[in-house]
Amino acid sequence: MQALHATQAPEAEGQQPNYTLSVHTQLVTLDVVVNDKNGQPVRGLTRDDFTIYEDKAPQPIVSFYATESMPVTGREPIQIRSTAELDRLEPDAPVSIVVLDELTTRFEDQYFARYSLEKYLAKQGETLDQPLTLIARNYHGSQVLRDYTTSKKDVLDALNHHLVSNDARAVDPTSPGDQIVAEFTSLFEIAKATQGHPGHKSLVWIGRGFPSVQRDGSVLDKDESLDALVAQCTNLLRDARVTLYTIDPAGVSAPEQTLDPQGNLMFDDPFSTQVDFLKMAAATGGQSLHGRNDVDRLIETTVKDGQIFYSLAYRPASSGTNANPRDFRSIRVEVKGGALLATTREGYYRAAPAPDAPAAREEVGKLSQEDRFNLSAASQGLMVFDGIPLTVTRDEASPDRFNIALPATSLGLAEEDGKMVGKVSLVVLSFDKTGKLIGRKGQVTVLHLSPLQPGEVESRKVQLATSLDTRAPAARVRFIVLGNSNGKIGADNFFLVDRKTLKDSATGMKPSGGSK
Repeated sequence: MQALHATQAPEAEGQQPNYTLSVHTQLVTLDVVVNDKNGQPVRGLTRDDFTIYEDKAPQPIVSFYATESMPVTGREPIQIRSTAELDRLEPDAPVSIVVLDELTTRFEDQYFARYSLEKYLAKQGETLDQPLTLIARNYHGSQVLRDYTTSKKDVLDALNHHLVSNDARAVDPTSPGDQIVAEFTSLFEIAKATQGHPGHKSLVWIGRGFPSVQRDGSVLDKDESLDALVAQCTNLLRDARVTLYTIDPAGVSAPEQTLDPQGNLMFDDPFSTQVDFLKMAAATGGQSLHGRNDVDRLIETTVKDGQIFYSLAYRPASSGTNANPRDFRSIRVEVKGGALLATTREGYYRAAPAPDAPAAREEVGKLSQEDRFNLSAASQGLMVFDGIPLTVTRDEASPDRFNIALPATSLGLAEEDGKMVGKVSLVVLSFDKTGKLIGRKGQVTVLHLSPLQPGEVESRKVQLATSLDTRAPAARVRFIVLGNSNGKIGADNFFLVDRKTLKDSATGMKPSGGSK
């Protein structure tokens, strides 16, 4: 395998601005769950059993395959203990992402949510049917309690070592803006962090999510900003193959659904009158599960949906050029015979057409606002971002120096003057045992790779080198790489001390989950 070293541009500092994202795609991929009248998953369907409608017009299916988890197919689950192992050993496996929402969930309901998750896990084997990662979300940010694992013990240990947040803002009706921003930030972060894993992701959100926002048209600019945020989030979750399920441990009732005269669900813009977390779930093809006290059974339902499903792809007959973020394209999937229920995402928002020329940089060697936002979002916590898989090694002769290897295929390189050219942004941060930031460094690197020969498959690794003071009190170094051309993110941690000695910056408790 050929390794390539890159040239380095001047350093650039990062800060968090407003977020802007455009999604451009010609292929729409749908993960479809099919159930019978008793709610049981249906197997054995073929491409000819499905019809896809976009804006009520039938669409030709260009690809189809059925996915079933390993226990269903009779194959023993593979032991997974990290994101790196997941991407290496089971790159297409469906996964579960469980989020404990401590932002808008009452203290007593948080404990019931934890009890329900423990009850669900108690019914599972020692090796889980599919990899699972556990995240807590509070006002301090997203905290990865356990990276992807198939070990039930690892998940239980992580859960038992985490102290739930008791923040008064979680029940404060005067701070909905903070809650909305924080929850949307979490959804963006999870989508960006998991976009490198092509498998389906069931995002099980245990909590209330952000409060509803009614549209009254009285503040046009506010509505337009919210429209853009919803469109970006919906499309980004779609492209990362994330299906959102919300489970409210307090038992709040689910919203009513609108039917057409034939009794079919209507899939106009789900956010036309109001924006809430429940509708966000439906828009991604998931469900809002409420009004029951058997939350452990609801968790089981969401995981089962991610084990048996069908993946269909189509190319929209008309790509459209309307840049209005409120221009929603509805999707409906029907199964032949009409007796089976097919559930998938409700649709997506048209993206603005790509510009004729790339936008100018703010300043030579400096990062754009979008670049800085993406890097800032990935700088928080311990979450591994695999949009660009990173392999970090420490120089034995010079312990302050590190080498970062990344696959050239993930960088969005473009041919220019007979070479493959691109830029990547690297941010390196050091933290002490309590999670306090003590050092940082950033650089923009210009890449020049030789072109591939006809028939040659890209397998090269790009090598970046950097250095940062690792003397005490430094306990952890975090590396974040952004592909400036395609917006993909890679992030990983190098632990200078035993990970078990680190403390949760929000709670002061030691996090669990073994070091990599």
